[in-house]
Parts: sequence; structure tokens; C-alpha cells
Amino acid sequence: MKSGVVRWFIVVAALLALPVLGYAQEAAITGSVTDSTGGVLPGVTVTAVHEATGNTFSTVTDERGIFRMPARIGAYRVTAELPGFTTVTRSGVTILVGQTAALDMQMTVTGVAESVTVTGEAPLINVTQSTIGSNIDPLQMSELPVQGRDWTSLALVAPGNRTTAMGSVPVQDRGDVREFQLNMDGQQVTSQLGPGGQPRFSRDAIAEFQFISNRFDATQGRSTGVQVNAVTRSGTNNFDGTFAGYFRNADWGSEDPVLGVKVPLKEQQWSSTFGGPIISDKFHFFASYEYDRSPKSTIANTAFPAFNITLEGKESTHLTTGRLDYQLSPSTRLMLKGYQTTFNSPFTQLGSDHPAGSGSSTNQTDSLQLGLTQVVSNRAVNEVKVGYAGYGFTEANLTTWSKHPLASRGITNGHPRIQFTGFNIAGNNNWPRYWYQNSYNLRDDFTWSYELGGRHDVKAGGEFMWWKFISANCTSCMGRIDARNGPLPSVPNMEAWFPDPFNVDTWNLNAIANITRRYVVGISDSFPVAFSQPKYGAWWQDDWRVAERLTLNFGLRYDFLKDAFNNDAEFLPFMVGGRKQDADNIQPRVGFAYQTNDRTVIRGGAGLYYTDVIASSWTHSTRANTTVFLAVDNDGRPDFVTNPFNGPAPNYQQALQRVCDVNRPAFDAWRASNYAGTAPCLFRDFEELAPPDELAHLSNSWQGTIGVQRQLAADMSFDIDYVYNKSRDEKILQDQINLGYNPATGVNYPYAANGPNRALLPYPEFGLVGYYGYTGRSDYHALQTSWTKRFSNRWQASANYSLSQIKNDDPSQPMSGTTLVPFPVAPDMGGEYGLAETDQRHRAVFNGIWQVAYGFQVSGLYFYGSGERLANNCGGDRRGWARGGTARLCADGSIVERNSFVRGSIHRLDMRLQQRVPVGNAFSLDGIFEMFNVFNRENYGSYTVDQSSPRYGLPNASTNLAFAPRTIQLGFRATF
Repeated sequence: MKSGVVRWFIVVAALLALPVLGYAQEAAITGSVTDSTGGVLPGVTVTAVHEATGNTFSTVTDERGIFRMPARIGAYRVTAELPGFTTVTRSGVTILVGQTAALDMQMTVTGVAESVTVTGEAPLINVTQSTIGSNIDPLQMSELPVQGRDWTSLALVAPGNRTTAMGSVPVQDRGDVREFQLNMDGQQVTSQLGPGGQPRFSRDAIAEFQFISNRFDATQGRSTGVQVNAVTRSGTNNFDGTFAGYFRNADWGSEDPVLGVKVPLKEQQWSSTFGGPIISDKFHFFASYEYDRSPKSTIANTAFPAFNITLEGKESTHLTTGRLDYQLSPSTRLMLKGYQTTFNSPFTQLGSDHPAGSGSSTNQTDSLQLGLTQVVSNRAVNEVKVGYAGYGFTEANLTTWSKHPLASRGITNGHPRIQFTGFNIAGNNNWPRYWYQNSYNLRDDFTWSYELGGRHDVKAGGEFMWWKFISANCTSCMGRIDARNGPLPSVPNMEAWFPDPFNVDTWNLNAIANITRRYVVGISDSFPVAFSQPKYGAWWQDDWRVAERLTLNFGLRYDFLKDAFNNDAEFLPFMVGGRKQDADNIQPRVGFAYQTNDRTVIRGGAGLYYTDVIASSWTHSTRANTTVFLAVDNDGRPDFVTNPFNGPAPNYQQALQRVCDVNRPAFDAWRASNYAGTAPCLFRDFEELAPPDELAHLSNSWQGTIGVQRQLAADMSFDIDYVYNKSRDEKILQDQINLGYNPATGVNYPYAANGPNRALLPYPEFGLVGYYGYTGRSDYHALQTSWTKRFSNRWQASANYSLSQIKNDDPSQPMSGTTLVPFPVAPDMGGEYGLAETDQRHRAVFNGIWQVAYGFQVSGLYFYGSGERLANNCGGDRRGWARGGTARLCADGSIVERNSFVRGSIHRLDMRLQQRVPVGNAFSLDGIFEMFNVFNRENYGSYTVDQSSPRYGLPNASTNLAFAPRTIQLGFRATF
């Protein structure tokens, strides 16, 4: 997002150059028209009027009396007209995003009545689709209580959702693995960076969204998990808007259950929206702006009282959205939309490690999208969309250090990363850094219907996405100190050696020399890395109505991500340049919906799905040729920690000459001596090198479902589905592949810097080598149930319950060199298959909205989640991996059971009371009182799971609002 002028020029030029453009079809209306005897009526003109905007959509029934038309979300009045027959109007039809409303209408020969009006919603059951999904409707979007007002938190109410935390992402997310896609008005806006979170949008700018938890059709891809399809609000035929304020204050709530104090907080959120007609029934606008000012505090909770400090500062967020909608004719619609967001945070949360690990961050989002939909005939619709979506962030430590290894290049922000036994002075190893992504996309969907053994509704299309990235990481430039050659120092010593958490010049680093094993530093002459990843997709989706009660869904999709694994990068012997592209990602999908009667549908199917690749995988493997990671083992000098090179640190070229794989004469002579004495050169380390061809496959999943959907009443339905997700080729990080393994014991030979054991390493001239490969597997089983009561008689509600289990083998079988170890290894070292981290057996959610009377409204949301599993460990490095890897081997020789720590269950009830006071005919004022975690349940997001830590088994404080104590929010909303 640096080259803003060029970016916008490219987008605008593309928009002007394309004569036929479009945006993703939000919804559809379909059905059949018959006479009083049940005979089909071809040639009937069916007109749907969008009540809020006056937009008109029209089509004609075919020879089987069937009609289908694209539509926007919202309420409709649908009319069927045919000379000689009574005109029939269906009113009160509301369509949500991604839905296909099935409306069957019956006409009679003209008699006493010239027209008949029927009021009634579309059926709640879906008689033509087998996808497993749920809609968060406009009333839920605006009226349910959500602490922090992040709209993605409402994904909690969708069946199939597995998130416990709130905000930021709509599903459980691993950071380096993307298992969902976020689509805004049909445009993919997901951050593919890996770190840095996700784009932010104002809740008041989102009309509604659809959460598809399993088996989405072939028109969507690049995800093995979830699709979230959101639609922004648009203007109507009335000038209307809102101005609202929401306020939280820690004094109104309860104490943090971990810290035992009320963490200071005074948040103010201001939101405004305005929209209306430019030309009634045709041209409308909508705009929104939100400002969030959040003075916040965070308190450290370590085993060292002097480190338990408080940070205070202010977060700020600006969210802006604008949209234009123009219906040029009943067959042609235009949409132009843009948004921009900035977010600034002065610090990240303090936890159970040293407070120096906190850092500041900023991020920004911007987008421009233009679209036009054209109805070609009563059987065909063409949709194309073109746009740009950008996202980026910067991050830095709060610490200062005049003797930073890169102080000569102006970097005096940061501190050395120190790993003790059971405690860390942490912080991201890439700070300071910045990341930006710019995505330009062009997509075409052509939909048509035809008759062949029944009615076929086919959508075929293609998509091109040009993703441009730039990354600058000061990777390990601050140095990493492994101080695990002994127990954690005493409280008085630690507090004396590190007196000022944010001024490294006051730290007595040499005091830890006797427990320091090694020092690693990254030395680079070029931090920024720029690259592009073209992405292509093509699909064919056929919804074939074989008979009146049976529809088959056939889909075929193909995705190609060029250079997904940095295929041209070469660093021998680990990465060979010109590795083959993963180009065989064909994805068949099939489903069915069988309507046993007017109220019941049996649905099911199966399909193959491929995921996207996170950009950080590309940059990690690039570092082999841009950064030298020097590893120096402690030589016993008392000043080793502050002077590891026993003199000035080398620059990039000097560092290259000192490493063993470059200084081959010195290394070969040492090897010839059977590694006698100390190595005459240094061993350089690597992190996350790109995998060889046989381990480089896009993650994929086979998804299957079978279930029943039942309409209980005109406004009520019940679903039950069995869901299975078989995921393979999952990304697995291999922290250390430069190890040999003993086939007799299944245990690695400990890493040795010197001595004859060096010969047992696959690559003795290198140090610690990290790889990533797509070798993991997982299996998810769930029984998902949901109940929905849509709004009628002044109330609506929904509930869902899931009984589930997920197993995996992360970490999977370890690698020795560039191949997997060919024999079984010790259980703690990889390949053990069992219950996964985040496995949650039971999950239940209920939400409801009740408009009581006299402008008084009550709404609420209850969430229950049984305890999720966490990966506990014994700390230390008793297997001698020298970095990361296994830590389940304890001092007494026992092995901690994999993922055996189960955290406490989560219970949370959030309530909202609202009073609406009319002021005149066109103005009203709402007073809002919200209470979150009404019963002040002690919910914990994380625990200390390192058994060598003084805080083992204790919960950690969390800033995520899902785990907050009882909190009160006051607000108002003026509507005009």
C-alpha cells in the first residue's frame, strides 16, 4: 500500500476499460407458477420489487413454469402477471445473503377478483442446496449485545463455528495456516500475511453475513474450513441515518479474576451512518464513519513482583465506508464501494513472561470495488467484478537499547530475546517489521438455466487475483540467547539483573553467562522483500432439479497458486531452484437435497477443498539468501553474552566468510580430524525453509455431511447434521531437521556443536535448520444441531449445539535432513495421533431478541464451551534438539501425555436492555444498557502449561473480551 497513486490508477483504469462488470450475486429468487389445477404456466411475467430501494427485478417463467432471478438482500414484493389470469402478489418476502428463496405461486382464471395479495415469508428450509451454513440477519447485527462491537464476534451464533475467542477472526486460526476466507460484497479481503491479524470493518456498515461451516459450493474456494460472506449496507428511498455512542468504564465492572484488580479502561465508540436516494427507485448512496477511542491498561502477572508493572495508553480506530448503488434498468445494476481503516495500539498484552515482550502496532485497510450485473435473458445472468483490497501493519518493541547490534543502521528499538527454563524475555523475533499486501482481482460469473432431464441452474466462472506483498523483518537482528543450561535464577537475582524492563542498557546480561548455552543473531544487508503471487480459479456449479422434490448439486473447481512455495528460490542442499508447481488441485463436489414433504428436507454430500498459502511461508524461505543466522556456542568467557564474537560483530559479507558452509577449507580440515577440538568456523541456522516437491502440496480436506432440515412452523425450523472433515497435507513446522536418529531407540542423536558426534548430523557444516512441510493430518467429527425462530410476534431466537471431536498428529513425523525419518520415533518427538489442541467436546449457543412493548426491547446471547485441550510440556531440551522441538520429556524420564491439559469450561451470558423513545415522526432515540458476563463467571483464555514454570497450571490474564469479567456498557443511538 506504499504506492497509493499507482495502485488507484491501475484500479480505476481497469474499471473504465471493462464494458460489462458486476458484483457477486447476493441472493436469488426462484419458484414455479401454476394454475388452479396444478398445471404449469409458461410466459408469466414475475416482477420483484425491493421494498427499501424500489429496485425492480423481472423475469418470465419458462416452459415448465419455473422462474429464477438474481436479487439483492432485503424485503420484497413479488408479482406474477399473465393475461387472462388473476394477478398474484406475494409480500413480506425477506431474503438473506447467499439464500435462494423458493416461492411457488398459483394463479386462477380471471373472475371476480382481478388480483390477489398473499402475505408470507419464504420457507425456512432450503429445498435446492445441501451446503451447511447459517445467516446472521440484520436484526441480529444491530440488536444483539457484543462487547467491543466487533461484528465477526457474532459468528459465535452460527452452527459449526469453533471459535471461543471474540473478534479479529471468525474461526479458530493458527496464524501460519489460513482455514477461512472473508468475502465482503463478493470480494475476498482476507489478510494472507500470516501475522498482523485481519482487516477491520464497522459493525454499523455491515448489513448481514453468512457463515458457511462446511461444503460450500464450487463458486468459492481457497479454504479447507469456512467461508464468511458479508454484505455492506446500502441506501434506500428514504434519507435516514444513525448517530450512536457506546461507553465502557472499568469502574462499572468487576475485578479481573487473575489479576485481582479492575484493569483500567475508559472506552468511547462513536458511530454514524447516513444514506438515501440520489434518484428514487434507481440511485442510492450509503456512508458510515466510526471512531473508537480506548484508553487501556495491561498488567503483567509473572512470578517476579518487580516485573508486574502496568502499562497505560490509548488505542484508536477509524473506520470509513462508502457505497453507491445504481439500477440502470431492470436488467442492469451498478455498485461502487470503498472503505478505509486505520488502527493504532500502543502496546500488546502483558502476561506471565517478562514485560519487555510487549510492543506497539498499527494497521490499515483500504479497498475499492466496482460492479455491474446484467440480466442477459430470462435464463441467463452475467456478473463480473473488479477491485482492489489492501492491508498492512507495522510492529515494534517498546524497549530501547543503545547497543543494539544494528544501532549503526539507526535501530535502537528492541532487546535480546532470552529463553530461560520456565520463563522468557520474549517478543516477536522479527520486530521491528512491516508487512503489506495488495490484491487486485477480476472475476466473472455466468449463470444460465436450461432443461435436460429436469431443470439445470448452472454457474460457471473464473477469477484472477494478483497478490503483491512487501515484507521487512529485522529477523533475529537483536540476538537470541539460550539460557537453559541451568534452572531459572532466583527472584532477587532476576529482579536485580533486569531492573528497568524497557531500558536494556540497565540489564546485566553477563550475569547469566554461566547458564547460557548459545547465542544466535541474524545478519542481513537487505530487509525488504517484495514478491507477487498470481492466483487463478475456475468453477462449474450445476444445481440440477431432477424432479419436483429432488435437486442434485454438482460442482467442479480448479485453483492454481503460482509460486506458492517460493518455487524458484534456491539454497543447496536444502532448496533446489525451479521446483515443480502444485498444479493438480481439481476439486469435485456433489450434494443432494430431497424434499420428503413440504416441511422436511434430507440433505448431504461430499467434496474436496484446497486452502490458500500464507505469505510468510514465502518470506521465511527467502531469508536463506538474504540473512546469515550465526550461532555461537558459549566458550566460557564471563562477557560471552554481551560479546559473543569476542570482538565486533561481523557485517553480512564478513559473516558469510565465517560460516562453515562457505569457509569449506577450514571446515573440511576439521572434519578430516574427526572434529577434534573446537570448530574453526561458525554454523549458521535457518528457519522454515521451503519444502521439497514431495512435501509441497496445498492442504486439502474431504468434507462430508448428511442431515435433515425440518420446518416446524411458518416461522420456525430445526436442523441436525453429521459433519466430517478429513484434512490432509496440513502445514507442519519442523523446528530442527539437522539431526540424526538412532533406529534402535527412535531417538535423535543430540545436537553437538563440537566433537565426533558432529558426524552424526545430516549436514555437519550447518547449524539448526528449520523446515516446513505439508505432512500433517487431522479428522473432525461433529453432530451439529440448530433451531431457528425468525422474527414474528415481536420476537426471534436461535440456538445451536455441537458434539464434536478433532484428532491430529501435530507435530507429525520428524524430518532428518530433507526426508521424513523412515522408522517410528519416541512418542514425544512426533507422529503421535490423538486429540488435538483446541479439541472441544461440547458447545452450545443461544441468542434472542424480544421487542416487549412501548419501545422496550430485551436481547441476549449465551455461550457455553467445554474445556479445550492445550499442549502442556516439561520445558527444557532434554532430547538435545538445541531449538524448539519436543519438550514433553521430563527430568524423571517420563513423557507428558500429548495435549493432556484441559482448561476450564466457558460460560458467558451477555444481555442488552434498550428503550426507544420516538421524537416526532422521523426521529427516535434509543437508550442502551448492556451487561456482559452477567454472572461474572471466571473464564480463562490461556494457562501456563510449562511444568518447569513457577506458574504451571495457573490461568493467565487475557485482554480478549470472551474471557473478561462482568462489564457494563452504556450507549445511545439516534435514528432519523
